Amino acid sequence: MKKLSNVFLLTAALIAILAGCKKENNTPETKNTISSLRFIGQVLVPYNFQFRNSTVGGLSSIDFRAGNNTWYIISDDQSGLQAARFYVATLDFDAGSFRNVSFEHVVTLKRPDGSVFPGAATDRQGTVDPEGIAYNPLSGTLFWSSEGERLPANNPPLLVQPFIREMTTGGDYVRDLALPELFNFKTGETGPRRNGVFEGLSVSEDGKFLFAALEEPLFEDGPRAGANTPNAVVRILKLDLNSRSVVAQYAYPLDKVHATPNPPGQFELNGVVEILAMTETKMLVMERSFAFGVIPEFSVKIYEADLGHATDVNGINALAGAGYTPASKKLILDVGSNGTFRVDNLEGMTFGPRLPNGSRSLIMVSDNNFNALQVTQFLAWEVLP
Repeated sequence: MKKLSNVFLLTAALIAILAGCKKENNTPETKNTISSLRFIGQVLVPYNFQFRNSTVGGLSSIDFRAGNNTWYIISDDQSGLQAARFYVATLDFDAGSFRNVSFEHVVTLKRPDGSVFPGAATDRQGTVDPEGIAYNPLSGTLFWSSEGERLPANNPPLLVQPFIREMTTGGDYVRDLALPELFNFKTGETGPRRNGVFEGLSVSEDGKFLFAALEEPLFEDGPRAGANTPNAVVRILKLDLNSRSVVAQYAYPLDKVHATPNPPGQFELNGVVEILAMTETKMLVMERSFAFGVIPEFSVKIYEADLGHATDVNGINALAGAGYTPASKKLILDVGSNGTFRVDNLEGMTFGPRLPNGSRSLIMVSDNNFNALQVTQFLAWEVLP
């Protein structure tokens, strides 16, 4: 994600048409039929909340483990405050209210040699930037992603490569997933952009595939999204979890940034911050747009993306100027449609357990950037078929 330090104010209510679930098995007749979302409630975590000698914040992705009310939530702290980590939590909610988020464990992310990731202040080459997390019910392991670091103007240049890794639920390294060289940082304007790499992860319901989405376009794939730049595209990767390698890639078209920054020329972006696989060809995509100095600074939208008729661009190293069919998308949720509550920097979402009335649930979480002017918020929703 982008490291933002401004006040992000956005009021919103969510009414949506969704489909399916990446996080928990469903019966065939209900797994992809969702007509709307009903807001249940919100829980806010206090700024600088301390849990077992760690600062809770920067929560960038969440996933649900069915059967035991376990939620895995990754922090994007780059071992700056404390060692890179994720949290294990339980959430207390039903169809009537969202009562509590209880942090149960903090788990340190381990390097392949078993050591912890150092902070940039002591070892810049060892920097890690955790962003996505996804639980695989078949293996009982977790996948997580790091956006690495790209500072080509440094002397010498600093290039810490992004990655997607598998780990145990105790944070121990299992293996890296093989990624094409295309996704390695370079000193020139090729490859991924800084802070624009693997943000969203999602395991398919059958546990056979992992989907990974870049937040922003590769340099070769064209310009970043802007208020005056529509049709920027990011890549969604499909990885086979048997071979642990990429078997397909698809182009996903981004919206333009929702407003022109004030004053013009200030920071703006729009990118993919989360995905939820519903089938092998359909998923939910969360786009998060930001424009400096406007109200609202944030616009968060959820789309249903269909890869079924999209071109597999796995063999196309530069999408700019290439002929291909991108994924189609349908708007299903516009956060900010009315002003019932403040929405902060939403970056994670997952489908949760069934509610006592039989409906599915959906949880969202925000990344407060460890900024006192933002909030760490959990939102609970009832998914109506």
